[in-house]
Amino acid sequence: MTTDTDPRRPLAAFDGDVIARVAREMSIEEATLREAIAEHQRGVRSLPGVEDIVYEWRRTLPQEPLIARRTDAYFLVVNPAVWQEFIDALGLSENESDALRTVHDVQLIESVGEDAVPADGREAIVLTRP
Repeated sequence: MTTDTDPRRPLAAFDGDVIARVAREMSIEEATLREAIAEHQRGVRSLPGVEDIVYEWRRTLPQEPLIARRTDAYFLVVNPAVWQEFIDALGLSENESDALRTVHDVQLIESVGEDAVPADGREAIVLTRP
């Protein structure tokens, strides 16, 4: 039996308490937020893949996006336009989109600490490593 904390599951990089708290604070069903996170993670995996997209962003984005790397996740910050492409592809409502971005932000801060996050307008993105 696999769970959301198994290393290869889409939600492995996300703490269940973080998801529950963000869902509550953003007035969204926890199951809806979990599905949005999972769909986003699956979408990244269906592109060139998690490892390849991180490599590509590190090579092409004007500022280093990688904040931290663990065996189960990458913690990055990207320009808002990068996020918008994912949001458009997912077809989320505004509230769902805001909750998805917020859960990434909160998870990044809880995982690496607020001091590690640059205050330059880029947005957090957490990618579960397959």
